[in-house]
Amino acid sequence: MKEVVLLLVRTLAGGVIVALFAVLGDALKPKMFAGLFAAAPSVASVRLLVNGIAMGPAKDQMSAVGMIAGAVGLVVYSLAAALLVKHLKAVVGSALAWVAWFIPAGAVYWVFVR
Repeated sequence: MKEVVLLLVRTLAGGVIVALFAVLGDALKPKMFAGLFAAAPSVASVRLLVNGIAMGPAKDQMSAVGMIAGAVGLVVYSLAAALLVKHLKAVVGSALAWVAWFIPAGAVYWVFVR
């Protein structure tokens, strides 16, 4: 019975939340911001909802910390990549920017998980 409830929650919440983020992304100007509201926020929201129902708040906390660490890393990566690609070309700049993602993301995860 619990599996049926989880399937219904995944289906309904997933569809509704994805549709809401799609509308939000479509309404924003300039359209380049629409990518910020594509799949990741809606999938993350549904994942937290389903995990909370299925496994409780402790599992949600671990998932949320991982999402926060990834978001912090992505911001630092984006800033570093913008600078490094300009000066070192695409392949080398992108590869070095991964280090800029890993360090802050790992630090945030380590601080909150330990």
